[in-house]
Amino acid sequence: MKTSLTIFQIIISLVITALIFLQSQNDTESRSNILTTVNTQKRGWEKTLFSITLILLAVFLVSSIIQTLI
Repeated sequence: MKTSLTIFQIIISLVITALIFLQSQNDTESRSNILTTVNTQKRGWEKTLFSITLILLAVFLVSSIIQTLI
């Protein structure tokens, strides 16, 4: 049981890493000037990736807690 949970956590961590790298970082221009305030909203595919990342992080956290209790 513990081995399968460890493999599950490794797979989830790899997927989370890939999802984090897939999220766009096109806001480098707005970060160059500290005084500008640009309010951007996540829409479409970017919002979906963000939501999936948060869900998988929660699943990873729960699986980690379960593994420590076993």
